[in-house]
Amino acid sequence: MLLLASCAPVQSGTTPVESKRHHRHHKEDTSAQLAGSVVSFSTAVAEAMKDEDASALPNNTYSHQRVLGRRKRFGEPRVELMVDDDIPLLSSTDCSGLLSFVLNTVSPLHEAVLQSQRRLAEHNKAYSEDFTLRERLRPWPRAFVVTQFLRADYADETGFQSISDFRNLKAGDIGAYAMGRYAKPADETRPRPRDTGHVFVVVGEPSVVPSDTKGYDGDGTLSKDTATVIAIPVIDSSATVHFDPDSRKNEKGRYTLPKTPPHPRARPGGVGTGTIWFALNSEGRVLQRRLGPAQKYRAVLARAARLNGNIELEGTVLDEGDSLVVRVFDSAPSEFRGVTYGDAPVHLTGKGGLRLASGRLVLDGVNDFTGGVTIDAAELIVASPTALGSGAVSVRGGSMKLEKPAIARTASLSLAAELPDGAVQLDFKGKNVLQALRIGDETHRCGTWGGPDSKAMFIDPVFSGQGVLELAGQPIEACTPSREEAPERRRRARKSSKLRASAY
Repeated sequence: MLLLASCAPVQSGTTPVESKRHHRHHKEDTSAQLAGSVVSFSTAVAEAMKDEDASALPNNTYSHQRVLGRRKRFGEPRVELMVDDDIPLLSSTDCSGLLSFVLNTVSPLHEAVLQSQRRLAEHNKAYSEDFTLRERLRPWPRAFVVTQFLRADYADETGFQSISDFRNLKAGDIGAYAMGRYAKPADETRPRPRDTGHVFVVVGEPSVVPSDTKGYDGDGTLSKDTATVIAIPVIDSSATVHFDPDSRKNEKGRYTLPKTPPHPRARPGGVGTGTIWFALNSEGRVLQRRLGPAQKYRAVLARAARLNGNIELEGTVLDEGDSLVVRVFDSAPSEFRGVTYGDAPVHLTGKGGLRLASGRLVLDGVNDFTGGVTIDAAELIVASPTALGSGAVSVRGGSMKLEKPAIARTASLSLAAELPDGAVQLDFKGKNVLQALRIGDETHRCGTWGGPDSKAMFIDPVFSGQGVLELAGQPIEACTPSREEAPERRRRARKSSKLRASAY
């Protein structure tokens, strides 16, 4: 698999930046938790990829992702961590694939925001006869797409606190830069480089590179406007030797392929730690970058960001149905090397909704978004009373586990007829009051509903657990069965549900 985007790596000689329905007293600031998870997971992956004590040596290489066919527009980075002792860990992706893999594991909602940017018109047009962008068809956002997003005025409102002064970078931040025409597509005078740019995870604070360091000026390519050169320790995926320390280098200072490369296009390198040099102006803005001692300085358009736990579901992050589309990779682990990921509270607001397309997602925020939640084919764990916002909830496929009664009183729950038994787990005590319940083609507006182990008036095997849904659309007396009718109503509800399931 290949992608036309770039991705590369740095050296020593350096010298040491309120909800309507609260289930907490306030919205917890989870920026530090998110940053810690980004560093923890990316570091664990980098260490795993150089584990020489493993029974099966890791298969770590570098490669680009190809554009997928129209029937498979969305792919996943080639990173496999959850394997047994006889199968080696695999990584064969580029820098943007690794960043997507890390964010998709740590916070699928933040990765969904980045994924949404591939659909923007400016990333899907012909600028000239020989320069056309089709990012909508690509499997994840390339470096220049990430760069442009981090520079946008709405980045701060959608979970990414933009950082323009690279002297203020901290561990857990993400960085990106674009090169040549990818930095300004409409400018036909700019060169079209082979690489679009680079993205990386910051794993330590910047340090100033002394001007008397050997090779400091990069063979005379350092900009005369440079005020400071800084070195930033990073984790990325690259085929370019970085400044020291670089975990991918052998004793000769080179990258080499493993004995059995995963595919013919795999290149030496892959996931690892390294250092990148950046030439900054007096305001701390990036003028140039230099990946390693064998490289010269090159002009780039750069920006960085710090994850924050607040995402507004508005504007350009939403699809044509006004939803943020969330796809969790099959290979994204919920736990790796004893650490759990993907459960940091992220607070959602705005008029948009969520559409869950694949994988496992935990919602645990203080949320008041109004656009509702649609589950197409995913496993949703609802871990806070406000997790689902105030809109309607629809389960078309997959499953939903309610650990808290989180469906709003004014909202409805819609369930597809073909859902298997137990697809909706009511794993809370007591009841969740909502407006209406639709199962297949039937709409219900009163009574209590639940699974076989509940004490609800109406039993449907699509539910499990002891929790109960109480419908407030009509007075409960309007559909309360008599004592004689109750067993028969339960029997009919159970029978009709089984018939629905067998029909599909």
